[in-house]
Amino acid sequence: MLESLGSARIEGNHTTLADYVESKVEGRQQESDQLREVANIERAMEYIETSMAPGDALSEHFIRELHHLAVDDLEREGDRTPGAYRLGAVRISQSTHVPPDAVSVPGYMTELVDFVNRPDPSKYDLMKVALAHHRFGWIHPFGNGNGRVVRLLTYALLIKYGFNVNVGGRVLNPTAVFCNDRERYYAMLSGADSGTPEGLESWCIYVLEGVREELDKADRLTDFDYLSRHILSPAVDIARTRLLITASEERILKLAIKKGVVKSSDLASALPGLTANQRTYQLKKLVDQGMLRPVSEGARQYTIGFSNSYLIRGVVKALRDEGFIPEPVAD
Repeated sequence: MLESLGSARIEGNHTTLADYVESKVEGRQQESDQLREVANIERAMEYIETSMAPGDALSEHFIRELHHLAVDDLEREGDRTPGAYRLGAVRISQSTHVPPDAVSVPGYMTELVDFVNRPDPSKYDLMKVALAHHRFGWIHPFGNGNGRVVRLLTYALLIKYGFNVNVGGRVLNPTAVFCNDRERYYAMLSGADSGTPEGLESWCIYVLEGVREELDKADRLTDFDYLSRHILSPAVDIARTRLLITASEERILKLAIKKGVVKSSDLASALPGLTANQRTYQLKKLVDQGMLRPVSEGARQYTIGFSNSYLIRGVVKALRDEGFIPEPVAD
């Protein structure tokens, strides 16, 4: 979900992660164009995960389907011909590069697909991902949505080349490589547009350094101690500071974070003045509010839950404070 939001943000979408998560948790339809745009990217990533496996060949049909999914049912950021190459000239915002004539697009795309499918030594795979990303942007094969599609293509190529980016909740956020510093992203692309060895080398180094940074972030998030201290506990603190939860609820949630799993008897130390029935009631109330959830259906042991908008917004702020979510783009 972070990568979907990040990719949309590069295009100027101001949807917040909390808004999108809440719409999904509450089962609301994506009513606005901006929410639909993020949902489309999420759907396209799911398509990639079910359609692409390590070693698979990548096809032009696959790329066109990514475009169809990315622009589906959008007004402002849609395309009149979803899934089809452009038939006219296009301009790239924030770039002096003029994409090739439409008649040349099919040939260039065939060359690009042949390049990514070429059986080169695996040590070159990440470099090929970087070069393919730039080349796609240089071709700009579609009338609109090229930025979203090229970042989806990057994700697909990482899977194709055997990088396990689609396991463990998408541990590597590939688009964060490009969306943490929007201006630098465009500047590096522009430098590579020169076609010089220096420009292309700088672009490849930029991408590889970004991948390394994202892997470092993933390592931190898979460390439960780090996750508890820097993300989960601060999220509860934020909810309490804003008076969205009571002091008793704060103590229960902090205990759930510390222990991982809690049951009624565990609350005796946190809520010493309550009877067993009162402790059970407090747990049930937090479950009903989406702040705790049973470890399995019907279980009387509970773990922290985040289907509550109060906690969601705290988690989002904590993730942003720790550098996991890009800041909203300015108008």
